Amino acid sequence: MIGGDRRSISFFGSCPDLEEELYSGKIESDQELVARAKALGASLQVRDGREKVWRRGDLLVGEVSEISPRLERRRRIYIAPGAHLIAEIEGQEARVTGSGRVGCVVFGNRFTQKLASEGVGRAEGRVDEALIREIFAEAAARTASVSREFTLLRTDVRQVNPVGETLRALEEDCRTNGWRLCGLR
Repeated sequence: MIGGDRRSISFFGSCPDLEEELYSGKIESDQELVARAKALGASLQVRDGREKVWRRGDLLVGEVSEISPRLERRRRIYIAPGAHLIAEIEGQEARVTGSGRVGCVVFGNRFTQKLASEGVGRAEGRVDEALIREIFAEAAARTASVSREFTLLRTDVRQVNPVGETLRALEEDCRTNGWRLCGLR
């Protein structure tokens, strides 16, 4: 199973104080975010239409990204029942940074990761759809960095070689997007 909210926040110009406040959970609502941006003289755009998770054949894929005029960085996860692969993509270079059996992997800022970790802890590690929905609802209520809408996807299709399928998907995405895959042994 994979889940992702739909919020995309674009900062126009450098505003590290606002980013720190937002991603640490200090800014709870959209109204607070707009007011704080105005107080700091920062310009931003908030949209809630970005799909961060999708199906790729029988695999599930999720991505978080940071894109600016100087930098393009993505973290992508490929999931098949029994395996996951995490890739970091910076500019035109992709590198595998994690893989293993599927457990609970949380992308996002420090605050949302902390909320998710606390939720999984309260559930004693039993992650199911109800828990994921609860975590997304709590995150949306406590920080302006997460949209109220989210997408949950699941697949029960068993792969003969799930590890190989996740790597094959990354390799195909590298070819399609012009990324160079580095660091494989």
